[in-house]
Amino acid sequence: MTRLRLLSQTSWLWLDGAAVLIAAAFLACGGPVPIPGSSALLGAGGGSGTKTDLGLNTKSNTNVSIGTDTGIAVSTADGGNCGITTAPLNKQPPDVLLVLDKTGSLLDAMDSKNQCAAGSTTCQQRWATLVAGLNAVLTSSSANVNWGLETFNSDGSCGVDPPEVPITPGAAGATAVQTYIAGITPNGATPTKLAISTAVTYLQTMTDLNPKYILLATDGEPNCLNGTNGGGGGGGATDLTGAEGAATAALTAGYKVYVLGVGPETTNLTGLANAGGTTDYYPALTPDALTTALASIMGSVVTCSFGLGKAPPVPTNVAVQFNNDSTLWAPHDTSHTNGWDYTTPADTTIQLYGTWCDDVTSGKYASAQILMGCPGGQVIQK
Repeated sequence: MTRLRLLSQTSWLWLDGAAVLIAAAFLACGGPVPIPGSSALLGAGGGSGTKTDLGLNTKSNTNVSIGTDTGIAVSTADGGNCGITTAPLNKQPPDVLLVLDKTGSLLDAMDSKNQCAAGSTTCQQRWATLVAGLNAVLTSSSANVNWGLETFNSDGSCGVDPPEVPITPGAAGATAVQTYIAGITPNGATPTKLAISTAVTYLQTMTDLNPKYILLATDGEPNCLNGTNGGGGGGGATDLTGAEGAATAALTAGYKVYVLGVGPETTNLTGLANAGGTTDYYPALTPDALTTALASIMGSVVTCSFGLGKAPPVPTNVAVQFNNDSTLWAPHDTSHTNGWDYTTPADTTIQLYGTWCDDVTSGKYASAQILMGCPGGQVIQK
């Protein structure tokens, strides 16, 4: 008895460079599920399968007409033990929690440890430059990213409160973050370890299926080794090891940590970024470099993430195929170099990496199929 099902053939529509995945069909193993209008589909070799065909009519503007001429065929070869349920397969806007350093050193110049002189027209202050860059990316990404904000410290010493701005969809979240940042005057110490762990605790309370990331923006070394939440200890002693441990824990919990380093004292942040699963930090020594770094980070979190609607019956027996071509299989790549991988512990979202993502965003692939096997069924993993 063959239990392999072709679970979905999903059409891709590109609007202003963004992917819109129309719909998907998923295999639900269990009792028989009657499908109105279904009929048997048997291959020449006696095998069976299910397939949902989606028509696609694309136009060059945003007034797009989508055809969904769907024909579903269900095999009766296994006595109807498996049926089809439908679920949306949509591009997922990432939830990004900005974890923002607002310590006193951010009043220094971008290129030195000295504060900008009053009235200077040539000195570029770290905080002013960081705020300008963040405002630009918040405005430009408001339609594609759900933003939230946590600042550190929260008490002028080594304390960190829960996020001041909870993650909120669309422009409302971006605007709320911009409004809060506008009222900040940097001061105090740098409790990076506590800031990351507080961010993880918050993200774990969220129940949506969107991929979630931490964007840590800082200008230097953590210095709250002896500090505690609510103050005490002041700071002074470095705690880079503790911060790296917190980043490792964040990655283990399913949240990558992107690190933006502002100013000349950030070379020690490579280990922190690597612990958070993003290989290296993004340096920003000039306003242009900061803008470029933020754009690169946004490109990493926004593109090629797609929700499955439900977890596969066998998460290790899943394949992703393109253009209905059995030779175009994206490999399951846990190194996130060139293939696909789950982005949530519940296996409800996947992301494409490397050339597979490039070919999707460029429009080279017009369709994608998600194949999932039943427990004990044929191995289809590529």
